[in-house]
Amino acid sequence: MVILIQDLIQLLDGEGLNYSIINYPERNRKSIDIIIDFGHSSNKKLIVKTSNEKITKEEISDLKKFSSIIGGVPIIVTDETEEDIAIDKGHVVGLSLYGLSRIIKGDKIFVYRTRGGIFVKINPEVLKRKRSEMSLSMGDLANRLGVSRKTIYDYENGESDVSIEIAEKLIDIFGSDIIGNICESPTQLQNDMEIEGNSRHRELVEKLHDSGFMVASLKLTAIDVVAAKGNRKLVVTVEDKKPEKTTKKLREANKIASNFNLRMVIISMSSSHAKEFEKDGFEVYLGQNIDELVDEISRNIRRESEDSSSRSKRV
Repeated sequence: MVILIQDLIQLLDGEGLNYSIINYPERNRKSIDIIIDFGHSSNKKLIVKTSNEKITKEEISDLKKFSSIIGGVPIIVTDETEEDIAIDKGHVVGLSLYGLSRIIKGDKIFVYRTRGGIFVKINPEVLKRKRSEMSLSMGDLANRLGVSRKTIYDYENGESDVSIEIAEKLIDIFGSDIIGNICESPTQLQNDMEIEGNSRHRELVEKLHDSGFMVASLKLTAIDVVAAKGNRKLVVTVEDKKPEKTTKKLREANKIASNFNLRMVIISMSSSHAKEFEKDGFEVYLGQNIDELVDEISRNIRRESEDSSSRSKRV
């Protein structure tokens, strides 16, 4: 079965969910096809890439970096897997269209396949709490499962999932709520600088990193840089050399920023273009004034920290 974005749209319309289709880049590979919003009843957002052919490492990398820094759950909808089994695509979840429909309905997907075999996702917090409630030590549980104490430690810290055999034993001991959901949270990145991309935003990435931001460059969507420090999150789009391409790029970047309620900044290479972007309501900085952007962000963070400290002292 070839999965088309129209199949996904039909599913979302049938479920009455809000979504935004991201149409940039138009003809090349892109890392984000649709953002699914579950509404005010849930803060959950799915960042979805549909795959009609073998997905590239760059597409997976973009999905992972965006979700880790900004939020949302990255998902690839693919025909490479069975209906009820997910696949691990470089720490991004791969689901069938049916599997995605189950997630949308609130079901759990907890069995996934890797090159190393088939595994079951467990909930590490529930495991740790229930083991404590039953007064079982890590060693006690390790003996009952036939594994090492270190393995139990890895289970409880979310560093390792379990085989089907071990999952069945855990359910016998603790109940079925020990089972987790592979689509609950994105993979967290280390605070390593991602200095990919062209020189027009390389300097910005370096300066944000030096200011303590988690920051990364993206290659295959309308946003060029994502950054976060605490609750402050920022996305940056760099003006393209072709005006018609820039118009489309800004429109699609604004869709992404609006979905996640993000501050969006445009880096322009021309003061005349910058004025046009500002007329359209965008926040714009010239490429040669990147220091001003970083300094302004840093000042706001310091001011917020000082205000918070002052309120705490008054209380």
